[in-house]
Amino acid sequence: MDASIFQFKTVDKKLSGGTLRNLADLAWIHDERGAFAAAANTIREQEKTRVARELHDELAQPLTALKMDTIWVRDNLVLAPEAAAARLGEMVEMLDRTVAATRRIASDLRPLLLDDLGLVPAVEWLVSKFTQRCGVVCTLAVDDALELQEPYATAVFRIIQESLANVAKHAGASEVAVTIERQRGAVTLSVHDNGCGFSPAAPRKPQSLGIMGLRERAQLLKGKIIIESAPGQGTCVQVSIPLPQVGLTQ
Repeated sequence: MDASIFQFKTVDKKLSGGTLRNLADLAWIHDERGAFAAAANTIREQEKTRVARELHDELAQPLTALKMDTIWVRDNLVLAPEAAAARLGEMVEMLDRTVAATRRIASDLRPLLLDDLGLVPAVEWLVSKFTQRCGVVCTLAVDDALELQEPYATAVFRIIQESLANVAKHAGASEVAVTIERQRGAVTLSVHDNGCGFSPAAPRKPQSLGIMGLRERAQLLKGKIIIESAPGQGTCVQVSIPLPQVGLTQ
């Protein structure tokens, strides 16, 4: 416990008072954030390793092969024009695969739709990809005119992305509903599934960072998050993030 005591005098009396804080709660929050920071750093390094491996396998190797094929075509274009033409056809196919791999890697890092077209198309793409990958019906309710500036657009996108990832990993749901709307100077969103649910009061599993990550993203922008769930009754993640007057237009 932490206590502070103060005292002051008035004309006819002496007044005193104090404050008392439970440091155990602060220590718990500090420990949780420390654990999250350490685990998040580990995940970040693992992600860098994964991206480096993909760049090597999906881009470096095909580009090396294309360089070798280009040299072969240069040296045999006159002597074996038909074989050179066939080799060029194979090179075009390899280039198509390499371009597709580049777009996939870039999309995993940050969807270009978010920068090029805005939040709504990016979330529509995210919901569509979730349905395709998981076979789970996912509906989206959002005003098509909603636009957010940074960092709010990225925060909303990442919170929905992480929530859907949690549904895919743990919920076993057959339906998910995503809602985004503006309410009284704030952007609010919810992700509601009909899966197995869990007890929010239960201890966090080791290496389970999904819910903690959602809280951190919301708190960075002074937002609030409410997670309602119970075993067998699905889960609802609700987030409200205050917006400055210049941070959102409709």
